[in-house]
Amino acid sequence: MDAKIVAVLALVLVALCLSDGKPVSLSYRCPCRFFESHVARANVKHLKILNTPNCALQIVARLKNNNRQVCIDPKLKWIQEYLEKALNKGREDTPRIYLEA
Repeated sequence: MDAKIVAVLALVLVALCLSDGKPVSLSYRCPCRFFESHVARANVKHLKILNTPNCALQIVARLKNNNRQVCIDPKLKWIQEYLEKALNKGREDTPRIYLEA
C-alpha cells in the first residue's frame, strides 16, 4: 500500500479510538421539547426535576390516572410554589456555620 493511505488509515483509527461516548447530537439533546401547561397538581403522582447545564429547568411528571410521563411547564404557578417550598426546606435543613473574625 501507499504510505499516504496507511497514514490516513492510521489517523482515522486513532480518531475512532479516542472518540468514545455518545455522538454530540445525542448528548446535548434536552429531554423535554414540549411542555404541558394544563396539568393539575392532583393528577401528579411524582415529579422529577432535571437541571442540566445545556437545557433550561425541566420538570417531568408521572400522572396518576394513566402512569404516563409528561413534561410540565416550569412557569405554572403551582410548580413555582412547589419549587420555592422545596428550596426553603433545603435551606432550613442545612446546618449554619458561623465564622469568628
